[in-house]
Amino acid sequence: MAKLKNQTTSIFKYLIIAICVLLIPIFAGCDLVTVNVDKQLAEVAASYDNGRVVVTRENLIITYKSIGNSRFDNSSTATQSGVEQTLDLALDRAVLVDFLTADDMADERARLNVQKVTLSMYESNEVWRSVYDYINSAVKSYEDDLRAQDDVSITEPTDETDSTAYSAYEKTYEYYYDYSTGEFALVKLDDDEIVENESIALFDSTLDLTFSQKATLAYNNFRQNYWEYTDSVMMDNDTTNDHEDSYSDDAWTDFINGLLRNEADRNLSKVNSEAFLREVERVYNIYYENAILTAFQNNYLDSQSITVNEVATKFKELYNAQYEYFNANPDAFDDLIPTSAEQVYYMYDASGYFKVNHILFGFSDEQNDAIDAEEKKLTNGQITKSEYEKNVARIKSQTQAYNRETGEYESLEAVVRNLNSAMTVAQTESAKLAVFRDFMHKYSTDEATLNAESCYYIPLDPDKDSMVEAFANTSRDLYNNGAGSVGTYSGLVETEYGYHIIMYTGKAQSISVGGMSDASILAQLNGYYLNPLYNKTMLDAIIEQVTLTSYNVYEASILNAVKAGKDIVKNPSVYDDLY
Repeated sequence: MAKLKNQTTSIFKYLIIAICVLLIPIFAGCDLVTVNVDKQLAEVAASYDNGRVVVTRENLIITYKSIGNSRFDNSSTATQSGVEQTLDLALDRAVLVDFLTADDMADERARLNVQKVTLSMYESNEVWRSVYDYINSAVKSYEDDLRAQDDVSITEPTDETDSTAYSAYEKTYEYYYDYSTGEFALVKLDDDEIVENESIALFDSTLDLTFSQKATLAYNNFRQNYWEYTDSVMMDNDTTNDHEDSYSDDAWTDFINGLLRNEADRNLSKVNSEAFLREVERVYNIYYENAILTAFQNNYLDSQSITVNEVATKFKELYNAQYEYFNANPDAFDDLIPTSAEQVYYMYDASGYFKVNHILFGFSDEQNDAIDAEEKKLTNGQITKSEYEKNVARIKSQTQAYNRETGEYESLEAVVRNLNSAMTVAQTESAKLAVFRDFMHKYSTDEATLNAESCYYIPLDPDKDSMVEAFANTSRDLYNNGAGSVGTYSGLVETEYGYHIIMYTGKAQSISVGGMSDASILAQLNGYYLNPLYNKTMLDAIIEQVTLTSYNVYEASILNAVKAGKDIVKNPSVYDDLY
């Protein structure tokens, strides 16, 4: 179920582009591209200040596929509005980056009291690390395909930076009692600055090098120092395998050939290293732009402080809006609460819902395909109902739990035994929640629930169910048999998705605002955890909204000032075939 967002979003709020999006070749199979030639890609879709900043057709396509499609269009087909809004977004981002970084904009920055944004060594290295992660992910996808063709797999422990690893929420403010004033207050927390002194760039940008020279350096440097190969013969002469050469080497060749095919109709060099550098530069520019805009936003927020009154006022605004809306449209509450409870400020029916989290051991694609095949046999009369049930039970019995920490598969029975043992040791509710959370991150295939701001809210009334029947009924059994006992959990529960272990994590909570002081409201928000397994509170969520709203206003004022009196030209003929 899609989460509903009820907050103002900055055009730079979501700056980091997901690796899964970047991995999609920007032209291959892209409905937005009709003829992939240099001349068309270089055409200017929009320009600012007599061409000082331009957005080309190629820039527009990249921005649409990486940001605009998910931001402005809810369908797989580009719309006129979506493309035009993406063009505005791309131009605003480019104009702001130019304003923040260009040396000849120093006077303009001084006029608007804005400091030049220069990335620290650590921030610059983070950009490069993102580029390396992207390239390694791209190459690994080729290697996975090659191994799958030979029915050969490789298991690797999950990297700590993986999206499935537990990540505590980094709070920006702390709510505390100030004994010197006798009042509650918000205090801004200082970020721990990370210092690095050595660059991990593929080449020294200050050197006077030709493109070909930079390409050779970049290609060799990456292969020697940043390529995460698994069995490269060329890179490790001690490695042996039964493959003709090496899966990693073959995957690298496929990756480079893919880049060359992607440029087949363009008047570009066919040298491997130069195709590689063009891809590096494409991805680098996206992450660099993100880093500059993120630094600008962070610099502004670091210079601002918010008050208890601002946070309380924002929450009351959201609360009162939902109070009126839910009372006029009760079904809207029942639609929103099951999976998007972090967006519920007025709990219309707190007594009718409770919270659960789960660990899912999902059926594999192979299992689902095998089950579908058995169903087809049953439909065609090739097997009886009893044979179908027996065969499906056999397929499902093969389900195993993948341990991300060890890279090994374990039996579900072993995982349940280990969970029971760990829960026996855990004496408090918080300890039980922590154990369950750790097992989730180690084994659960429902990655959408890992580090999620919301858990599942289950209705006491079965007629309001939005979850599958077995999941919802088992959840209600946990509630009815151990109401108030947070940490109560089920055995293995089978659904069409796999096997679940479900934990009861508490009743739905209400927050009161009527007649409450601002301090009392914040105290409630500070004790209201959006997801009982994690440390982010409703107070944190409201602080995010207050600070984001403040930044939105500032961002818009700077952009308007920078663009004032400057020509902005759009050329619809360059992009009107994209929708």
